[in-house]
Amino acid sequence: MSTQLLLPFLSLFIFLCYWLLRNKHSPLYEWPLLGMLPSLLFNLYTLHDFITGALRRNGGTFLFKGPSFIKADYMVTSDPTNINHIFNKNAANYDKGRDFKAIMEALGDGIFNVDGESWKFQRKLLHSLLNNSEFEGHSMHILTQKARSTLMPVLDRAAARTTDRDELVDLQDVFKRFMFDNMCLLVLGFDPHYLPAAGSEGGCLLDSACGKAFDELEEVAIYRHIVPVCVRRLQHRLKIGIELKCIRAWRTLDELLYGSIERKKQELATKHFVDNDVHKRNKVDLLTQILVMKDEDNGGNEKIIDKTSDKFLRDTTLTLVAAGRDAIAACLTWFIWCVANHPIVEERILEELRQVLATRRSSDINGEEIGGFFRNDELNKLVYLHATVCETLRLYPPVPFEHKCAVEADVLPSGHTVRKEERIILSIYAMARMEEIWGEDCLKFKPDRWISEKGTILHVPSYKFMTFLAGARTCLGKNMSFTQVKSLASALLWNYNFELIDDGPSDRPVLGMVLFKKDGLKTRVSKRNH
Repeated sequence: MSTQLLLPFLSLFIFLCYWLLRNKHSPLYEWPLLGMLPSLLFNLYTLHDFITGALRRNGGTFLFKGPSFIKADYMVTSDPTNINHIFNKNAANYDKGRDFKAIMEALGDGIFNVDGESWKFQRKLLHSLLNNSEFEGHSMHILTQKARSTLMPVLDRAAARTTDRDELVDLQDVFKRFMFDNMCLLVLGFDPHYLPAAGSEGGCLLDSACGKAFDELEEVAIYRHIVPVCVRRLQHRLKIGIELKCIRAWRTLDELLYGSIERKKQELATKHFVDNDVHKRNKVDLLTQILVMKDEDNGGNEKIIDKTSDKFLRDTTLTLVAAGRDAIAACLTWFIWCVANHPIVEERILEELRQVLATRRSSDINGEEIGGFFRNDELNKLVYLHATVCETLRLYPPVPFEHKCAVEADVLPSGHTVRKEERIILSIYAMARMEEIWGEDCLKFKPDRWISEKGTILHVPSYKFMTFLAGARTCLGKNMSFTQVKSLASALLWNYNFELIDDGPSDRPVLGMVLFKKDGLKTRVSKRNH
């Protein structure tokens, strides 16, 4: 009798698996009870492109129906009119929501995770720290000095070796390591040496628990967007599966951050610091700046939270390190990949660099600058390089989607009704692949689309080019990020030639909250001769 009951269920299960495998790339299908979740799971490792296809078929907006027995519905959109409505015209009705904070709980109460007065306080605090010329100069000094002492020597060593496959360099891994060290220096005031310094033994790239922890938390976050809450709560309680990874990675980063905070407080307690010297403060790490900053220094804000508490400092420094490390490393990876696959673009950038160098007065020229980095005033003249960075960010935004939640019910410009507390996913990745936004050549890598007839950079509204978000949530580090990417990109292209040794034109991204390249960016490096 039991066999008689089992066979029909087994047959049904086999049929469902067969149907899903045959139709895995078909439009999202809504199953009884399970909703659209099975289709999503079968396309998990091509998630961004699968969602892009679904948005194209549904006019740029659709409702993802999760299992009917849990609250797991999402409104998904890439429509610029909807995004402008959500981020600008009716921004007060859309915040991060409780679900997002639960998904990204490792960030604690950092600025990416909070709304309301706490967000306003942190926004003003970080604006006062990041947006001034003194700090921008200090951050560029750290970046270039760190690159000269670690990044360039690593590439020099690679260029001096043989062309055996064992000597290939994974640039994505190198960029992650470099930016992690750089952000720890800038934010925490110490160098973890994730990327070995020049002259280190063998120059080997050793594993780092902290670097691995960042990657694992990003993996956890993307799965938490998909896996039902009840499942992940059970996994967390039992300490199994993806939630066990989260617990271990969280603990690793806490040890790093709380240890840094304790050391910094002890250091400041044992030496005199002139806290009213703003210029001096702007030349030290951000953790020190926050600790010595007076309340009136950030615009006279009412003291909503204790900015010297270990918890606030931990959440803030983690947010800053993660944002700087991931965004720049991902952008540089895709930039090198795009340029290496488009030799004409590469030659135009090099010609632009030659023209800038040719305009230098002879008294300004020295070997260190030519062999190293371009000055800030020179970076501002590199229009085609800037356009190439914009085009890279358009097609491969470091953060491929944004999460919002409706405070009250609303109707989007597209006509879709959003219920109270309904979650909304804005696909920044899909926006770049919509003909309605970027034209019939939207899939092409075309830096010229960013240059006007007058030879200047074209302005594109932020609700169409959402890499740095829009409205009040626009990224505070936007200008700094552009400067850092252009500085590193120009130095790398001027000094090295990168031959891609991977799957050729494949641009498959890894499944994660940050759009890194699947399987890294394996290259053969050689010194460029001018």
